[in-house]
Amino acid sequence: MAHFVKLNVFDPSHDDSDNKHNRKYITTLINLDLVMYIEPSKVHSLIFTKNSSAQPIRVKESLDDILRLSKGESKVLNG
Repeated sequence: MAHFVKLNVFDPSHDDSDNKHNRKYITTLINLDLVMYIEPSKVHSLIFTKNSSAQPIRVKESLDDILRLSKGESKVLNG
């Protein structure tokens, strides 16, 4: 059975690097069974999967948020 978490994935088509309040995110289910590793960056957490290891998925949530969600703990997502 797949293990999904709902995360806010950065939408690069709406990138406004000068204004962080104009960044757009798409709420998406991520299958944790496909994740190789997750690392923090300056703005986003970067999710590297078996299918997209060259291009990480950038999400709004912190590493701690992702860990809590993976354990089934509820959290209000800002997005």
